[in-house]
Amino acid sequence: MKHIGQEEKKYNQGNDKTVAHESNQNNLMRFLMDISKRTKSMLLATATPVQLHPIEAWDLLEILSQKNDSVLGSKFSKWRTQPEKALNLLLGKEKFNEFDMSIIDWVRDPFPPANEDINFSLVRRRADMKDDEFVLSHEAIEGLKTTPDYRRLGRIIENNFIEFHNPFIRHIVRRTRDFLENTINPETNEPYLKKVEVKLFGERDDEAIVLTPYLKKAYGYAEEFSALLQKRVKGGGFLKTLLLKRVGSTIIAGKNTAEKMLSNWNMLQTDDDYEDEDVDKINEEKEEIKNLTVEEQDCLRKFIECLENNQAKDPKYELVLKLLINDKWIDRGCIIFSQYYDSAYFVAENLSKDLKFEKIGLYAGGDKSGIFVDGVFERRTKEELKQMVRRHELRVLVGTDAASEGLNLQTLGSLINLDLPWNPTRLEQRKGRIQRIGQIYDEVYIYNMRYKDSVEDRVHELLSSRLENIHNLFGQIPDILEDVWVKVALNEIEEAKHIIDAVPKQHPFELRYNQVKRIDWESCSTVLDSKEKKKCLMSGWK
Repeated sequence: MKHIGQEEKKYNQGNDKTVAHESNQNNLMRFLMDISKRTKSMLLATATPVQLHPIEAWDLLEILSQKNDSVLGSKFSKWRTQPEKALNLLLGKEKFNEFDMSIIDWVRDPFPPANEDINFSLVRRRADMKDDEFVLSHEAIEGLKTTPDYRRLGRIIENNFIEFHNPFIRHIVRRTRDFLENTINPETNEPYLKKVEVKLFGERDDEAIVLTPYLKKAYGYAEEFSALLQKRVKGGGFLKTLLLKRVGSTIIAGKNTAEKMLSNWNMLQTDDDYEDEDVDKINEEKEEIKNLTVEEQDCLRKFIECLENNQAKDPKYELVLKLLINDKWIDRGCIIFSQYYDSAYFVAENLSKDLKFEKIGLYAGGDKSGIFVDGVFERRTKEELKQMVRRHELRVLVGTDAASEGLNLQTLGSLINLDLPWNPTRLEQRKGRIQRIGQIYDEVYIYNMRYKDSVEDRVHELLSSRLENIHNLFGQIPDILEDVWVKVALNEIEEAKHIIDAVPKQHPFELRYNQVKRIDWESCSTVLDSKEKKKCLMSGWK
Protein backbone atom coordinates (compact mmCIF):
# COMPACT_ATOMS: atom_id res chain seq x y z
CA MET A 1 0.00 0.00 0.00
CA LYS A 2 1.21 3.48 -0.81
CA HIS A 3 1.70 6.00 1.96
CA ILE A 4 -1.80 7.24 2.68
CA GLY A 5 -1.22 9.51 5.65
CA GLN A 6 -1.80 13.19 5.80
CA GLU A 7 0.70 15.16 3.80
CA GLU A 8 1.45 17.36 6.78
CA LYS A 9 -0.20 16.51 10.10
CA LYS A 10 -0.73 19.65 12.19
CA TYR A 11 -1.22 19.77 15.95
CA ASN A 12 -2.86 22.41 18.11
CA GLN A 13 -0.24 22.86 20.79
CA GLY A 14 -2.77 24.25 23.26
CA ASN A 15 -4.90 21.14 23.69
CA ASP A 16 -2.97 18.66 21.56
CA LYS A 17 -5.97 17.94 19.34
CA THR A 18 -5.23 16.95 15.76
CA VAL A 19 -6.59 19.00 12.92
CA ALA A 20 -7.71 16.23 10.57
CA HIS A 21 -9.13 18.53 7.92
CA GLU A 22 -9.69 17.05 4.49
CA SER A 23 -7.21 19.56 3.05
CA ASN A 24 -4.45 17.74 4.97
CA GLN A 25 -5.36 14.33 3.52
CA ASN A 26 -4.21 12.93 0.20
CA ASN A 27 -6.70 11.42 -2.26
CA LEU A 28 -6.12 7.82 -1.19
CA MET A 29 -6.74 8.59 2.48
CA ARG A 30 -9.90 10.57 1.68
CA PHE A 31 -11.17 7.63 -0.36
CA LEU A 32 -10.49 5.11 2.40
CA MET A 33 -12.01 7.36 5.07
CA ASP A 34 -15.15 7.51 2.94
CA ILE A 35 -15.54 3.79 2.22
CA SER A 36 -14.72 2.92 5.83
CA LYS A 37 -18.05 4.47 6.83
CA ARG A 38 -19.92 2.24 4.35
CA THR A 39 -18.21 -1.10 4.77
CA LYS A 40 -18.97 -3.92 7.18
CA SER A 41 -15.32 -4.88 7.66
CA MET A 42 -12.00 -3.60 6.39
CA LEU A 43 -8.45 -4.94 6.30
CA LEU A 44 -5.51 -2.71 5.38
CA ALA A 45 -2.31 -4.46 4.29
CA THR A 46 0.95 -2.60 3.80
CA ALA A 47 4.68 -3.31 3.74
CA THR A 48 5.35 0.09 5.27
CA PRO A 49 2.87 1.08 8.03
CA VAL A 50 5.36 3.83 8.80
CA GLN A 51 7.60 5.39 6.17
CA LEU A 52 8.78 8.54 7.88
CA HIS A 53 6.76 9.21 11.05
CA PRO A 54 4.62 7.09 13.45
CA ILE A 55 1.63 9.40 12.82
CA GLU A 56 1.18 7.45 9.58
CA ALA A 57 0.21 4.35 11.61
CA TRP A 58 -2.32 6.48 13.51
CA ASP A 59 -3.76 7.53 10.14
CA LEU A 60 -4.38 3.86 9.27
CA LEU A 61 -6.23 3.22 12.53
CA GLU A 62 -8.18 6.46 12.15
CA ILE A 63 -9.46 5.10 8.82
CA LEU A 64 -10.62 1.90 10.53
CA SER A 65 -12.25 3.95 13.33
CA GLN A 66 -14.81 5.76 11.18
CA LYS A 67 -17.66 3.39 12.01
CA ASN A 68 -16.12 1.27 14.72
CA ASP A 69 -15.50 2.39 18.31
CA SER A 70 -13.44 -0.74 19.01
CA VAL A 71 -10.39 0.58 17.12
CA LEU A 72 -9.43 3.97 18.57
CA GLY A 73 -12.62 4.55 20.52
CA SER A 74 -15.40 7.08 20.08
CA LYS A 75 -14.89 10.45 18.42
CA PHE A 76 -14.22 11.87 21.91
CA SER A 77 -11.56 9.26 22.74
CA LYS A 78 -8.13 10.47 23.85
CA TRP A 79 -6.60 8.06 21.32
CA ARG A 80 -8.36 9.99 18.52
CA THR A 81 -8.26 13.57 19.81
CA GLN A 82 -4.67 13.47 21.10
CA PRO A 83 -2.69 11.39 18.57
CA GLU A 84 0.62 13.06 19.35
CA LYS A 85 0.35 12.22 23.05
CA ALA A 86 -0.90 8.72 22.19
CA LEU A 87 2.19 8.03 20.08
CA ASN A 88 4.48 9.50 22.73
CA LEU A 89 2.95 7.13 25.29
CA LEU A 90 3.44 4.16 22.96
CA LEU A 91 7.04 5.09 22.21
CA GLY A 92 7.86 5.66 25.88
CA LYS A 93 8.48 9.38 25.40
CA GLU A 94 5.73 10.20 27.91
CA LYS A 95 4.46 8.30 30.97
CA PHE A 96 1.65 8.76 33.47
CA ASN A 97 2.79 9.34 37.01
CA GLU A 98 1.49 7.18 39.82
CA PHE A 99 -1.26 9.59 40.89
CA ASP A 100 -2.42 10.81 37.50
CA MET A 101 -5.99 9.52 37.28
CA SER A 102 -6.49 10.97 33.79
CA ILE A 103 -5.19 7.61 32.57
CA ILE A 104 -8.74 6.30 33.19
CA ASP A 105 -9.88 8.16 30.05
CA TRP A 106 -7.24 6.30 28.02
CA VAL A 107 -8.41 2.95 29.44
CA ARG A 108 -12.19 3.36 29.20
CA ASP A 109 -12.43 4.57 25.56
CA PRO A 110 -11.96 2.18 23.89
CA PHE A 111 -12.34 -0.41 26.66
CA PRO A 112 -10.68 -3.69 25.62
CA PRO A 113 -12.74 -6.77 24.66
CA ALA A 114 -13.52 -9.44 27.25
CA ASN A 115 -11.28 -12.07 25.64
CA GLU A 116 -8.14 -9.98 26.12
CA ASP A 117 -7.90 -10.38 29.92
CA ILE A 118 -10.03 -11.77 32.75
CA ASN A 119 -10.10 -8.33 34.41
CA PHE A 120 -11.62 -6.77 31.28
CA SER A 121 -14.23 -9.54 31.17
CA LEU A 122 -15.29 -9.08 34.81
CA VAL A 123 -15.46 -5.27 34.60
CA ARG A 124 -17.54 -5.54 31.41
CA ARG A 125 -19.94 -7.95 33.09
CA ARG A 126 -20.33 -5.70 36.17
CA ALA A 127 -20.89 -2.63 33.95
CA ASP A 128 -23.40 -4.60 31.83
CA MET A 129 -21.44 -3.85 28.63
CA LYS A 130 -22.41 -5.74 25.47
CA ASP A 131 -19.72 -7.42 23.38
CA ASP A 132 -20.06 -4.76 20.66
CA GLU A 133 -19.79 -1.84 23.12
CA PHE A 134 -16.35 -0.35 23.66
CA VAL A 135 -16.88 2.79 25.73
CA LEU A 136 -17.00 2.36 29.49
CA SER A 137 -19.08 5.36 30.57
CA HIS A 138 -18.26 7.67 33.48
CA GLU A 139 -21.57 6.63 35.07
CA ALA A 140 -20.52 2.97 34.89
CA ILE A 141 -17.19 3.79 36.53
CA GLU A 142 -19.01 5.64 39.32
CA GLY A 143 -21.20 2.57 39.80
CA LEU A 144 -18.14 0.36 40.09
CA LYS A 145 -16.70 2.36 43.00
CA THR A 146 -18.82 0.50 45.54
CA THR A 147 -17.85 -2.92 44.16
CA PRO A 148 -14.66 -5.04 44.24
CA ASP A 149 -14.43 -4.58 40.46
CA TYR A 150 -13.33 -0.97 40.91
CA ARG A 151 -10.06 -2.36 42.24
CA ARG A 152 -9.80 -4.36 39.03
CA LEU A 153 -9.60 -1.09 37.11
CA GLY A 154 -6.63 -0.18 39.27
CA ARG A 155 -4.96 -3.52 38.51
CA ILE A 156 -5.54 -2.99 34.78
CA ILE A 157 -3.74 0.35 35.00
CA GLU A 158 -0.93 -0.99 37.16
CA ASN A 159 -0.27 -3.93 34.78
CA ASN A 160 1.27 -1.76 32.04
CA PHE A 161 -2.01 -1.10 30.24
CA ILE A 162 -0.53 1.45 27.83
CA GLU A 163 2.30 -0.89 26.91
CA PHE A 164 0.43 -4.19 26.51
CA HIS A 165 -3.24 -3.33 25.86
CA ASN A 166 -3.20 -0.21 23.68
CA PRO A 167 -5.31 0.00 20.48
CA PHE A 168 -2.26 -0.12 18.22
CA ILE A 169 -1.04 -3.48 19.47
CA ARG A 170 -4.61 -4.81 19.27
CA HIS A 171 -5.33 -3.76 15.68
CA ILE A 172 -1.96 -3.82 13.93
CA VAL A 173 -0.54 -7.26 13.21
CA ARG A 174 3.17 -6.80 12.51
CA ARG A 175 5.37 -9.40 10.84
CA THR A 176 8.99 -8.35 10.34
CA ARG A 177 11.16 -9.53 7.47
CA ASP A 178 13.67 -10.93 9.95
CA PHE A 179 11.00 -13.03 11.69
CA LEU A 180 9.47 -14.38 8.45
CA GLU A 181 12.88 -15.17 6.95
CA ASN A 182 14.14 -17.01 10.02
CA THR A 183 11.01 -18.87 11.14
CA ILE A 184 10.21 -22.27 9.65
CA ASN A 185 6.66 -22.95 8.53
CA PRO A 186 5.91 -26.40 10.01
CA GLU A 187 3.59 -27.22 7.11
CA THR A 188 6.27 -26.71 4.43
CA ASN A 189 9.50 -27.08 6.46
CA GLU A 190 10.69 -23.88 4.75
CA PRO A 191 10.87 -20.27 5.96
CA TYR A 192 7.70 -18.23 5.53
CA LEU A 193 9.72 -15.88 3.31
CA LYS A 194 12.71 -16.74 1.14
CA LYS A 195 15.73 -15.08 2.69
CA VAL A 196 17.81 -12.58 0.77
CA GLU A 197 21.12 -12.38 2.63
CA VAL A 198 22.94 -9.06 2.95
CA LYS A 199 26.72 -8.92 2.81
CA LEU A 200 27.68 -5.65 4.44
CA PHE A 201 30.87 -3.75 3.63
CA GLY A 202 32.35 -0.57 5.07
CA GLU A 203 31.52 -1.35 8.70
CA ARG A 204 35.01 -2.07 10.01
CA ASP A 205 37.07 0.74 11.50
CA ASP A 206 39.78 0.27 8.85
CA GLU A 207 37.17 0.69 6.09
CA ALA A 208 36.49 4.35 6.93
CA ILE A 209 37.74 6.46 4.00
CA VAL A 210 40.92 8.40 4.79
CA LEU A 211 40.92 12.04 3.64
CA THR A 212 43.89 13.66 1.92
CA PRO A 213 45.67 16.38 3.97
CA TYR A 214 43.87 19.23 2.16
CA LEU A 215 40.48 17.55 2.55
CA LYS A 216 41.11 16.79 6.21
CA LYS A 217 42.03 20.42 6.80
CA ALA A 218 38.87 21.52 4.97
CA TYR A 219 36.76 19.24 7.17
CA GLY A 220 38.35 20.90 10.20
CA TYR A 221 37.16 24.30 8.93
CA ALA A 222 33.63 22.88 8.48
CA GLU A 223 33.69 21.78 12.13
CA GLU A 224 34.99 25.19 13.18
CA PHE A 225 32.18 26.89 11.23
CA SER A 226 29.59 24.75 13.04
CA ALA A 227 31.19 25.59 16.40
CA LEU A 228 31.05 29.33 15.63
CA LEU A 229 27.33 29.12 14.84
CA GLN A 230 26.76 27.05 17.96
CA LYS A 231 28.47 29.68 20.10
CA ARG A 232 26.38 32.50 18.61
CA VAL A 233 22.95 30.87 18.24
CA LYS A 234 21.38 28.75 20.97
CA GLY A 235 18.23 27.51 19.20
CA GLY A 236 17.99 24.96 16.38
CA GLY A 237 20.67 22.50 15.36
CA PHE A 238 20.09 21.92 11.69
CA LEU A 239 21.72 24.92 10.01
CA LYS A 240 24.63 24.79 12.44
CA THR A 241 25.46 21.31 11.18
CA LEU A 242 24.33 21.65 7.54
CA LEU A 243 27.83 22.13 6.14
CA LEU A 244 29.09 19.04 8.01
CA LYS A 245 26.13 17.05 6.76
CA ARG A 246 26.71 18.09 3.13
CA VAL A 247 30.47 17.63 3.11
CA GLY A 248 29.89 14.25 4.74
CA SER A 249 28.09 13.26 1.53
CA THR A 250 30.72 14.36 -1.01
CA ILE A 251 33.33 17.06 -1.26
CA ILE A 252 31.43 18.72 -4.14
CA ALA A 253 28.23 18.92 -2.08
CA GLY A 254 30.14 20.61 0.75
CA LYS A 255 31.81 23.07 -1.62
CA ASN A 256 28.52 24.00 -3.30
CA THR A 257 26.87 24.64 0.07
CA ALA A 258 29.73 26.80 1.37
CA GLU A 259 29.69 28.91 -1.80
CA LYS A 260 25.92 29.46 -1.48
CA MET A 261 26.31 30.40 2.19
CA LEU A 262 28.92 32.99 1.26
CA SER A 263 27.24 34.46 -1.80
CA ASN A 264 23.74 34.86 -0.40
CA TRP A 265 22.82 33.44 2.98
CA ASN A 266 19.15 34.35 2.58
CA MET A 267 18.93 32.42 -0.69
CA LEU A 268 20.62 29.35 0.76
CA GLN A 269 18.14 26.77 -0.48
CA THR A 270 16.47 26.26 -3.82
CA ASP A 271 14.40 23.28 -4.87
CA ASP A 272 16.97 22.40 -7.52
CA ASP A 273 19.73 21.84 -4.99
CA TYR A 274 17.99 20.19 -2.04
CA GLU A 275 15.98 17.05 -2.50
CA ASP A 276 15.10 16.10 1.08
CA GLU A 277 13.47 17.53 4.18
CA ASP A 278 16.40 19.97 4.51
CA VAL A 279 14.35 22.69 2.76
CA ASP A 280 11.77 23.06 5.54
CA LYS A 281 14.39 23.01 8.29
CA ILE A 282 16.54 25.61 6.52
CA ASN A 283 13.58 27.97 6.23
CA GLU A 284 12.67 27.49 9.89
CA GLU A 285 16.11 28.29 11.26
CA LYS A 286 17.45 30.79 8.70
CA GLU A 287 15.60 33.71 10.23
CA GLU A 288 17.20 33.13 13.62
CA ILE A 289 20.76 33.20 12.31
CA LYS A 290 20.09 36.11 9.90
CA ASN A 291 23.52 36.92 8.40
CA LEU A 292 26.98 35.46 8.89
CA THR A 293 29.63 37.25 10.94
CA VAL A 294 33.03 38.22 9.47
CA GLU A 295 34.67 35.35 11.38
CA GLU A 296 32.16 32.82 10.03
CA GLN A 297 32.61 34.09 6.47
CA ASP A 298 36.39 33.85 6.81
CA CYS A 299 36.05 30.25 7.99
CA LEU A 300 33.96 29.37 4.93
CA ARG A 301 36.52 30.97 2.58
CA LYS A 302 39.31 28.88 4.13
CA PHE A 303 37.14 25.79 3.73
CA ILE A 304 36.58 26.49 0.01
CA GLU A 305 40.26 27.37 -0.52
CA CYS A 306 41.37 23.99 0.90
CA LEU A 307 39.00 22.16 -1.41
CA GLU A 308 40.23 24.10 -4.43
CA ASN A 309 43.87 23.35 -3.56
CA ASN A 310 43.09 19.64 -3.41
CA GLN A 311 44.16 18.03 -6.69
CA ALA A 312 42.97 14.49 -5.96
CA LYS A 313 39.50 13.22 -6.77
CA ASP A 314 37.03 12.67 -3.95
CA PRO A 315 38.20 9.42 -2.26
CA LYS A 316 34.59 8.28 -2.08
CA TYR A 317 34.36 8.45 -5.86
CA GLU A 318 37.63 6.54 -6.22
CA LEU A 319 36.22 3.78 -4.00
CA VAL A 320 32.98 3.65 -6.03
CA LEU A 321 35.04 3.15 -9.20
CA LYS A 322 37.12 0.41 -7.54
CA LEU A 323 34.03 -1.47 -6.35
CA LEU A 324 32.40 -1.34 -9.77
CA ILE A 325 35.45 -2.31 -11.85
CA ASN A 326 38.04 -4.13 -9.72
CA ASP A 327 35.50 -5.88 -7.47
CA LYS A 328 33.11 -6.40 -10.41
CA TRP A 329 30.00 -5.02 -8.70
CA ILE A 330 28.97 -3.63 -12.10
CA ASP A 331 28.42 -7.23 -13.29
CA ARG A 332 25.80 -7.68 -10.55
CA GLY A 333 24.21 -4.32 -11.30
CA CYS A 334 24.49 -1.48 -8.79
CA ILE A 335 22.33 1.30 -7.34
CA ILE A 336 24.29 4.19 -5.78
CA PHE A 337 22.32 6.33 -3.32
CA SER A 338 22.94 9.86 -2.07
CA GLN A 339 20.82 12.34 -0.12
CA TYR A 340 21.78 15.13 -2.48
CA TYR A 341 21.29 15.80 -6.16
CA ASP A 342 24.65 17.50 -6.64
CA SER A 343 26.43 14.45 -5.15
CA ALA A 344 24.43 12.08 -7.37
CA TYR A 345 25.02 14.20 -10.48
CA PHE A 346 28.77 14.43 -9.79
CA VAL A 347 29.14 10.67 -9.40
CA ALA A 348 26.99 9.81 -12.44
CA GLU A 349 28.76 12.29 -14.71
CA ASN A 350 32.25 11.17 -13.71
CA LEU A 351 31.41 7.47 -13.96
CA SER A 352 30.18 8.01 -17.51
CA LYS A 353 33.56 9.58 -18.39
CA ASP A 354 35.61 6.81 -16.75
CA LEU A 355 33.44 3.92 -17.99
CA LYS A 356 33.50 4.44 -21.76
CA PHE A 357 30.29 3.55 -23.61
CA GLU A 358 28.57 2.51 -20.36
CA LYS A 359 25.15 4.08 -19.78
CA ILE A 360 24.87 5.58 -16.30
CA GLY A 361 21.37 6.36 -15.05
CA LEU A 362 20.55 9.39 -12.87
CA TYR A 363 17.28 8.88 -10.98
CA ALA A 364 16.18 12.15 -9.38
CA GLY A 365 13.13 14.25 -8.53
CA GLY A 366 11.17 16.44 -10.92
CA ASP A 367 12.43 16.34 -14.51
CA LYS A 368 16.10 15.91 -13.58
CA SER A 369 16.37 12.19 -14.38
CA GLY A 370 18.30 10.92 -17.39
CA ILE A 371 21.30 8.96 -18.62
CA PHE A 372 24.96 9.87 -19.07
CA VAL A 373 27.08 8.40 -21.87
CA ASP A 374 30.70 9.56 -22.14
CA GLY A 375 29.91 12.62 -20.03
CA VAL A 376 26.94 13.73 -22.15
CA PHE A 377 23.55 13.94 -20.40
CA GLU A 378 20.29 12.95 -22.07
CA ARG A 379 17.05 13.58 -20.21
CA ARG A 380 14.81 10.55 -19.57
CA THR A 381 11.76 9.96 -17.40
CA LYS A 382 12.00 7.92 -14.21
CA GLU A 383 9.69 5.31 -15.72
CA GLU A 384 12.03 4.92 -18.72
CA LEU A 385 14.97 4.37 -16.37
CA LYS A 386 13.07 1.72 -14.41
CA GLN A 387 12.25 -0.12 -17.63
CA MET A 388 15.90 0.05 -18.74
CA VAL A 389 16.99 -1.49 -15.43
CA ARG A 390 14.42 -4.30 -15.78
CA ARG A 391 15.65 -5.02 -19.32
CA HIS A 392 19.27 -5.04 -18.06
CA GLU A 393 20.11 -2.08 -20.32
CA LEU A 394 21.31 -0.10 -17.28
CA ARG A 395 23.84 -1.73 -14.97
CA VAL A 396 24.55 1.39 -12.87
CA LEU A 397 21.88 3.71 -11.47
CA VAL A 398 22.65 6.72 -9.26
CA GLY A 399 19.64 7.95 -7.29
CA THR A 400 18.51 10.37 -4.60
CA ASP A 401 16.44 9.45 -1.55
CA ALA A 402 13.63 11.83 -2.52
CA ALA A 403 13.06 9.97 -5.79
CA SER A 404 13.41 6.41 -4.50
CA GLU A 405 9.94 5.78 -3.03
CA GLY A 406 8.34 2.84 -4.81
CA LEU A 407 11.54 2.05 -6.74
CA ASN A 408 11.89 -1.73 -7.13
CA LEU A 409 15.31 -2.92 -8.24
CA GLN A 410 15.26 -6.71 -7.90
CA THR A 411 17.51 -7.07 -10.94
CA LEU A 412 20.38 -5.18 -9.27
CA GLY A 413 22.55 -7.15 -6.85
CA SER A 414 24.53 -4.42 -5.08
CA LEU A 415 24.01 -1.05 -3.39
CA ILE A 416 26.45 1.70 -2.45
CA ASN A 417 25.45 4.26 0.18
CA LEU A 418 27.51 7.25 -0.86
CA ASP A 419 26.48 8.94 2.38
CA LEU A 420 24.81 7.87 5.61
CA PRO A 421 21.56 9.80 6.14
CA TRP A 422 21.25 11.47 9.54
CA ASN A 423 17.68 10.13 9.54
CA PRO A 424 18.51 6.40 9.83
CA THR A 425 15.13 5.21 8.55
CA ARG A 426 16.32 6.19 5.07
CA LEU A 427 19.07 3.56 5.22
CA GLU A 428 16.39 0.91 5.76
CA GLN A 429 14.40 2.28 2.84
CA ARG A 430 17.44 2.23 0.55
CA LYS A 431 18.18 -1.40 1.45
CA GLY A 432 14.57 -2.28 0.69
CA ARG A 433 15.05 -1.27 -2.96
CA ILE A 434 17.08 -4.44 -3.61
CA GLN A 435 16.37 -6.71 -0.62
CA ARG A 436 12.87 -7.67 -1.69
CA ILE A 437 10.77 -10.50 -3.08
CA GLY A 438 11.91 -11.33 -6.61
CA GLN A 439 15.57 -10.46 -6.04
CA ILE A 440 17.54 -12.59 -8.52
CA TYR A 441 20.54 -12.99 -6.17
CA ASP A 442 20.47 -15.03 -2.95
CA GLU A 443 22.90 -12.48 -1.46
CA VAL A 444 23.10 -8.74 -2.10
CA TYR A 445 26.13 -6.54 -1.44
CA ILE A 446 25.83 -3.22 0.43
CA TYR A 447 28.68 -0.76 1.05
CA ASN A 448 28.23 2.05 3.61
CA MET A 449 30.70 4.86 2.96
CA ARG A 450 31.98 7.35 5.53
CA TYR A 451 35.03 9.59 5.84
CA LYS A 452 37.41 8.76 8.68
CA ASP A 453 37.00 11.02 11.76
CA SER A 454 33.85 12.60 10.28
CA VAL A 455 30.59 13.04 12.20
CA GLU A 456 29.31 9.89 10.47
CA ASP A 457 32.40 7.96 11.59
CA ARG A 458 32.01 9.05 15.21
CA VAL A 459 28.27 8.27 15.24
CA HIS A 460 29.01 4.88 13.67
CA GLU A 461 31.38 4.15 16.54
CA LEU A 462 28.67 5.01 19.08
CA LEU A 463 25.91 3.04 17.35
CA SER A 464 27.72 0.00 15.95
CA SER A 465 27.35 -2.12 19.09
CA ARG A 466 23.62 -1.44 19.46
CA LEU A 467 22.19 -0.59 16.03
CA GLU A 468 20.68 -4.05 15.44
CA ASN A 469 18.73 -3.83 18.71
CA ILE A 470 17.49 -0.26 18.34
CA HIS A 471 14.03 -0.23 16.79
CA ASN A 472 10.79 1.54 17.55
CA LEU A 473 7.38 -0.09 17.96
CA PHE A 474 6.93 -0.54 14.21
CA GLY A 475 10.21 -2.37 13.71
CA GLN A 476 12.10 0.57 12.26
CA ILE A 477 15.11 2.48 13.49
CA PRO A 478 13.59 5.39 15.44
CA ASP A 479 13.92 8.86 13.96
CA ILE A 480 15.09 10.17 17.34
CA LEU A 481 18.54 8.85 16.39
CA GLU A 482 18.77 11.79 13.99
CA ASP A 483 19.34 13.84 17.15
CA VAL A 484 22.42 11.69 17.84
CA TRP A 485 24.04 12.95 14.62
CA VAL A 486 23.33 16.56 15.56
CA LYS A 487 24.70 16.13 19.11
CA VAL A 488 27.90 14.52 17.82
CA ALA A 489 28.32 17.25 15.19
CA LEU A 490 28.05 19.83 17.97
CA ASN A 491 30.51 17.80 20.07
CA GLU A 492 27.90 17.00 22.72
CA ILE A 493 28.96 13.36 23.00
CA GLU A 494 27.50 12.58 26.43
CA GLU A 495 24.06 13.82 25.36
CA ALA A 496 24.32 11.65 22.23
CA LYS A 497 25.07 8.59 24.38
CA HIS A 498 22.12 9.41 26.62
CA ILE A 499 19.76 9.47 23.60
CA ILE A 500 21.05 6.08 22.43
CA ASP A 501 20.75 4.46 25.86
CA ALA A 502 17.18 5.76 26.32
CA VAL A 503 15.84 3.79 23.34
CA PRO A 504 14.16 0.52 24.48
CA LYS A 505 15.66 -2.70 23.13
CA GLN A 506 12.37 -4.55 22.69
CA HIS A 507 8.73 -3.62 22.28
CA PRO A 508 5.57 -5.62 23.14
CA PHE A 509 4.80 -5.87 19.40
CA GLU A 510 7.63 -8.40 19.20
CA LEU A 511 6.33 -10.39 22.17
CA ARG A 512 2.83 -10.54 20.74
CA TYR A 513 3.38 -11.00 17.02
CA ASN A 514 6.70 -12.84 16.65
CA GLN A 515 4.81 -16.08 16.22
CA VAL A 516 2.57 -17.58 13.57
CA LYS A 517 -0.06 -19.89 15.00
CA ARG A 518 -1.39 -22.76 12.89
CA ILE A 519 -5.12 -22.57 12.20
CA ASP A 520 -7.11 -25.54 10.94
CA TRP A 521 -9.15 -23.73 8.33
CA GLU A 522 -11.18 -26.88 7.58
CA SER A 523 -12.98 -26.53 10.92
CA CYS A 524 -14.07 -22.94 11.36
CA SER A 525 -14.65 -23.10 15.11
CA THR A 526 -11.85 -20.63 15.80
CA VAL A 527 -12.96 -18.34 12.98
CA LEU A 528 -16.75 -18.33 13.38
CA ASP A 529 -18.25 -19.01 16.80
CA SER A 530 -21.57 -20.84 17.21
CA LYS A 531 -23.66 -17.68 17.58
CA GLU A 532 -22.20 -16.10 14.44
CA LYS A 533 -22.58 -19.38 12.54
CA LYS A 534 -26.27 -19.64 13.49
CA LYS A 535 -26.86 -16.00 12.57
CA CYS A 536 -25.27 -16.48 9.13
CA LEU A 537 -27.20 -19.71 8.42
CA MET A 538 -30.54 -18.16 9.40
CA SER A 539 -30.14 -15.12 7.15
CA GLY A 540 -31.88 -15.51 3.79
CA TRP A 541 -30.39 -15.21 0.31
CA LYS A 542 -30.11 -11.70 -1.06
